Amino acid sequence: MGCSSKDPGPELTPTTGTVLLNEEPLVNADLYFVPLEGTPGVGGQARTKAAGEFEVTYSRGGAGLPAGTYRVAVSYRLMPDGTPVPEGDTTPPIESPARETLPRKYSDHDHSELKATVAPGKPIELKLNAKK
Repeated sequence: MGCSSKDPGPELTPTTGTVLLNEEPLVNADLYFVPLEGTPGVGGQARTKAAGEFEVTYSRGGAGLPAGTYRVAVSYRLMPDGTPVPEGDTTPPIESPARETLPRKYSDHDHSELKATVAPGKPIELKLNAKK
């Protein structure tokens, strides 16, 4: 009598872009996309590659994000020896020896001033400025 079809969730739009810090590509930074203003879904995350490029993975699996507006937190944590936190490291920040190097206005999940609009065929460019 029952249908066991799973809710496929919102439609995902491939979401890519670049992050620049002081006009230079930011490599090995973690990005967190938090939906705003009626944007469906649960957000997603990405890690920047060699040229500051990233591709977002939806938090519930799949590539991309639902179209809409997002607050973006960019975290660039470095270990005591100056190397980036390894990709996939699940150590909670409070327990990690790594320290955040970006200002709170970029790195804080709840207060980041960065916003991005996800739309089909529209790459996201985030330009950060911070003192070295």
